[in-house]
Amino acid sequence: MLSVDEFNAAFLAANPAIRRAVLRKLRRPKVIVMSLKPKYAKAIYEGRKNWEFRKAPPPLYQRVYIYESAPVSKVTGWVFFTESVTGIPLTVWDIVKTNKCFTKNLPGITLPELEAYAGKKLVTALRVHQPERADHPIEFVAKPPQNWGRFVYTTNPSTSDTANAET
Repeated sequence: MLSVDEFNAAFLAANPAIRRAVLRKLRRPKVIVMSLKPKYAKAIYEGRKNWEFRKAPPPLYQRVYIYESAPVSKVTGWVFFTESVTGIPLTVWDIVKTNKCFTKNLPGITLPELEAYAGKKLVTALRVHQPERADHPIEFVAKPPQNWGRFVYTTNPSTSDTANAET
């Protein structure tokens, strides 16, 4: 006679769709972390920067945690991106600039800088929505992403909250 654990293992092995659903629920939550320079993160939190340009954008409508690069080197808050415009730099620039929500009182990127950044590839402008600065910055123990990345969020009882790189 099979034990309960052996029966459950056999049942899940025979039903891959159920096994996948169970494993999805058991996985640790993944978070998206995006690297930004401190001056741009500050402008986003203050509501002065309404568009973020990326060659490879993160998913829309998900909370994206902002990792500020040196000298801060911590996750300082989060933001949602609700709209994106993708295309060649000149087209994206024209759409974003005519939207009247580009930047306010911020020496942002110029069209030649955007073209140099994108090269011959497409660029995406992401509309910033609901930026929020965290009360306490979070230490980031994994190697921070160059652009953005998915990480597994864990808590370590001996230290503060941390984020570890997903394999």
